[in-house]
Amino acid sequence: MKETFTISDHLNKKLHAVVWTTDHKPKGVILIVHGLAEHSGRYSHFAKFLNSNNYHVFAYDHRGHGKTDPDHLGVIDHNDEFNLMVKNLNDVFQYVSSAYPNLPIILFGHSMGSFISQRFMQLYDAKPDALIYSGSNGKPPLLLHAGIQISALLKSFFGKDSKSNLLDRLSFGAYNRHFKPNRTDYDWLSRDTDMVDLYVDDPLCGFICSNSFYHQLFKGIQDIHAHPVFADHNPDIPVLLLSGDQDPVSNFGKGIRNLEKIMRKSGVSDITTHLYEGGRHEMLNEINRDEVFDNLLQWMNLEIE
Repeated sequence: MKETFTISDHLNKKLHAVVWTTDHKPKGVILIVHGLAEHSGRYSHFAKFLNSNNYHVFAYDHRGHGKTDPDHLGVIDHNDEFNLMVKNLNDVFQYVSSAYPNLPIILFGHSMGSFISQRFMQLYDAKPDALIYSGSNGKPPLLLHAGIQISALLKSFFGKDSKSNLLDRLSFGAYNRHFKPNRTDYDWLSRDTDMVDLYVDDPLCGFICSNSFYHQLFKGIQDIHAHPVFADHNPDIPVLLLSGDQDPVSNFGKGIRNLEKIMRKSGVSDITTHLYEGGRHEMLNEINRDEVFDNLLQWMNLEIE
């Protein structure tokens, strides 16, 4: 069963939320933290699969995204956008913990959602029962520093809420060039053309974010790697790293391996890495997604026993 509602955050901002509940006795709850320029509704097929295997699934739309801010996509009315989204994850995590006090909670962060989740685990003494980072990365490339400087200049010249095609081309455009000749601007998401077309046709996807948003996002990613993993909180939590070896966000598999190395060096011992040959950025929407779903389910069942 699917139910939509809103959650009021610590500033009384209403966040769009959705829960898909299983008809059977639940084993646990999966809390999904979605990526940049997308929304929670794109995970319905994954949620239905998990429901059929006795899990509740909870998701929400970030500020500046989806049905939380459909008229202000890519713009957040705040001076520290990334850390506000991190704090919103804490708001939602506390809500889910209160709503399901007797069930294990698995935190699933995809792409930008994985970076928000990583920072959340550093700043808050949260205790999810397991963590899944999808389409993530380890130490950021040198290009990130250029992005911080360029976004700061654009914000300074044109205003906080201004938008620039330049930053979009430097990020998503660079991702797509690897897959020339391009059929769409989003071939880097998946080899499944139907799933890519659904993204292209979705009015809540693919928007350009404000220069301030990009600036704070880039700085937030930089901050993650200036601090220990989990900031010494809960290093015993099991972690699954999930990516395709053709995912440009994960530096074509190298970033996931680097993230695994960073986490192990910081004392996290229970790490599993699934790196899929030929897979692009959205493994939940890839041509082999049934295999990915089954592997995820097997890992979750094992970790929460």
